[in-house]
Amino acid sequence: MRPDQPTVAIVGFPNVGKSTLFNRLAGRREAVVDPAPGVTRDRRVVGTDWNGRAFQLVDTGGFDAADDSDVGRKVADQAARAAAEADLVLLVLDATIAPTPGDLDLVERLRRERSRVMLVANKCDGPGVALAAHNLASLGLGEVIPVSGIHGLGVGDLLDIIVQRLPEAPPSEALADAPEADRPPAICIVGRPNVGKSSLLNALLGTERAVVHHEPGTTRDPVDTLLDVDGRRIALIDTAGLRRRGRSAQVERASQGRTIEAARRSDVALCVADATEGITEADLAALDQAIRTGCGSVVALNKWDLAQPGLDDLRGRLHAKSRQRPALEICSAVTGEGLHRLIPACLRVYERGRARIPTHQLNEFLRELGDARPGPRRGTRRLSLRHLVQTAEGPPRFRLEVNDPTLMTRDYGYWIENRLRDRFDLAGTPVDIDVRARG
Repeated sequence: MRPDQPTVAIVGFPNVGKSTLFNRLAGRREAVVDPAPGVTRDRRVVGTDWNGRAFQLVDTGGFDAADDSDVGRKVADQAARAAAEADLVLLVLDATIAPTPGDLDLVERLRRERSRVMLVANKCDGPGVALAAHNLASLGLGEVIPVSGIHGLGVGDLLDIIVQRLPEAPPSEALADAPEADRPPAICIVGRPNVGKSSLLNALLGTERAVVHHEPGTTRDPVDTLLDVDGRRIALIDTAGLRRRGRSAQVERASQGRTIEAARRSDVALCVADATEGITEADLAALDQAIRTGCGSVVALNKWDLAQPGLDDLRGRLHAKSRQRPALEICSAVTGEGLHRLIPACLRVYERGRARIPTHQLNEFLRELGDARPGPRRGTRRLSLRHLVQTAEGPPRFRLEVNDPTLMTRDYGYWIENRLRDRFDLAGTPVDIDVRARG
């Protein structure tokens, strides 16, 4: 969330179409949408604009005060916080049915904030429904704005009213032209379900930003949060659990797709594992899915207060199984142990991935490689390493010139990559090496 832009929060009872409307207003499919109620649980924030006015749009879980379950209370609390922090609140009702007790409860809660609340009647898919929706004005929250999130009817008018009522914000064109260097490092928290990702996010932030529950799969959409670390802005993204590929519910598949998208727009993936189980094949699979998007990686062994497995064995297993050979950090979201090391570890990966290694150092390293392990041979010809230069950073890319690229074997290429990581502190950093013929 950008603190320099006004925020618009979408709240309402479960299954009134908030996430569908959120996607329409955002102009892209950002939130997971499903006919079943209660799909959205955490706050989902995206930046958008309309007629040159930029603002932050916040989707929330269904607010049901009558749901006394643990998850229900936490989802309602997140929605209430989003409404309290927003500059403008869109209270969404289902125009096809009479206001429910839950709707009326929300109206009563927001009545004192009437000056920054807009009443939106969703599912107005026909003129008759839209006409009847105006009867909701009797609720006392002012003008009713009929829309159809599914078909987009009335969404443009709604956006016109939103930007009229928002406080001043910088033009979206100016934001789009902001230099890449001003973008804060993005760290996504990934891992298999129920390893404590959301608990870790809340512990790092020192506040209940994400819904936490022992039920696996509580997080459905990525949750983006900005925080300040020693005067530096960092974007933290909580995500849904990554499972092995296979049969899963449609909502879960959509959530995992959002997680992959979040990793793709992140610089570093903080992959969380459960210390009581060690590093499992499912953890390695989740780490691999994140790495395939091109981001760096650090592994956090959470729940260290409950178990202390042998770290040397776990590091050996991690380095043997993961190509990036990420650092392994221990922590506990409950006690706070080790939390101070996680963000700095991710930032080290971020910074190393953007550093430029001098060419003379790379070629000195290349000569040492040739002395330590001669290249593969085929017949009378042997691979000869001639020249190494870095061609890009963020992530680092190298060009390795050899006498004959066809002599390069997969095993020898991995060995060079691993030695490169060790020599130049590139653990957890994505590395690309282009092998070409000299000249």
